[in-house]
Amino acid sequence: QYVFRSNDSAATWSQISPDLTRAEIVVPPSLDKAAADQVDRNGRRGVVYTIAPSPLRAPMVWVGTDDGLMHLTLDDGKNWRNVTPAAVTPWSRVTMMDASAFDAAVAYASVDRHQLQDFDPYIYRTRDSGNTWQRITAGLPAGVYVHTIKSDPIKRGLLFAGTERGAFVSFDDGDHWQSLQLNLPVTSVRDFQIYENDLIVGTHGRGIWVIDSMVALRQIDDSIASSSAYLFRPAESVYVAQGGDNGTPTQKDEATFPNAENGVFLDYFLKTDASGPVTIDILDSSGATIATLSSTPSAVAGAGAGAARGGGAGAGIDGIPNTSPIWRVPQEPMSAKAGMHRVVWVPTSGGGRRGGFGGAPATTFVGTFSARLTANGQTMTQPLVVKPDPRLPT
Repeated sequence: QYVFRSNDSAATWSQISPDLTRAEIVVPPSLDKAAADQVDRNGRRGVVYTIAPSPLRAPMVWVGTDDGLMHLTLDDGKNWRNVTPAAVTPWSRVTMMDASAFDAAVAYASVDRHQLQDFDPYIYRTRDSGNTWQRITAGLPAGVYVHTIKSDPIKRGLLFAGTERGAFVSFDDGDHWQSLQLNLPVTSVRDFQIYENDLIVGTHGRGIWVIDSMVALRQIDDSIASSSAYLFRPAESVYVAQGGDNGTPTQKDEATFPNAENGVFLDYFLKTDASGPVTIDILDSSGATIATLSSTPSAVAGAGAGAARGGGAGAGIDGIPNTSPIWRVPQEPMSAKAGMHRVVWVPTSGGGRRGGFGGAPATTFVGTFSARLTANGQTMTQPLVVKPDPRLPT
């Protein structure tokens, strides 16, 4: 029930808070029996459950407890202020607090009240250092409580919420929410981690999941949603040189998942089904086409056309046929259906083989390029950058 701090990489610790939990024992009539039987633990039962240091001010730290209290210190623990919203009563578990990377006065908190037989979602936002709070749950399903709330450190107002039955996203600082379930199993989402451009999802009992390159989520706005077709600006990519041997593939009955594609993720949006072919041309710095990705399988063309795969969940074989067919991901045409889609351009000619198989080496494309989407009679171009493998001397 105390907060400790280390200034020497956890070699030593010092206590910087008093007991931040509730002093009184409260047993609400709605409390489930299993929890009510455990209330007498040396007179107090709460613990510090979540700690959120401000990324903008080092002495500023938010703390939430599992018995329904929130505290804030502005001076590295010398003084603490109770900033709990009035609606957060005893036996409300503050499951996560998150401090904004854009405004030190802004923070978010998720609260779980299912032990009180209240299964509704509770997420709160403050914009004045905890003086006032607003409940921000519009769009979240009723009867599904919340485990975590995380704000994106790159795009202001982009929030992620993990509930007992899935993942949700908000593009307007929590005013409205929508599902981000995609192909996640319907299960308890306990936490998110944002690493560079990737969104990592921790579930309860269904593994760790990743959205590789969520740059499209950071670019979505009303103007894109109203466009008939849109190509998102891809993140900078690194072409990773593959090893020179085949290795031994993991057995197919192992609980593993393929690595992300070794290529450039190209995300695009179609408001309606395309009336004709959808293509993405890859252009070099001179404007010459070096690869074409298409919704028509036979239309892939261009000098040194890199391998392309749809769906964005391939095994990273790079289009080079030196593995057993059961380990290869079949190349798929781009989708021409309405909605958000992803295709992967593998920046290599794919004309050679690796690891003692003979044949001419493949040409790898690194540098500055452009991607040009053509769909529904419109074209749109975005720059893209492919960096060389930093482990190689050339």
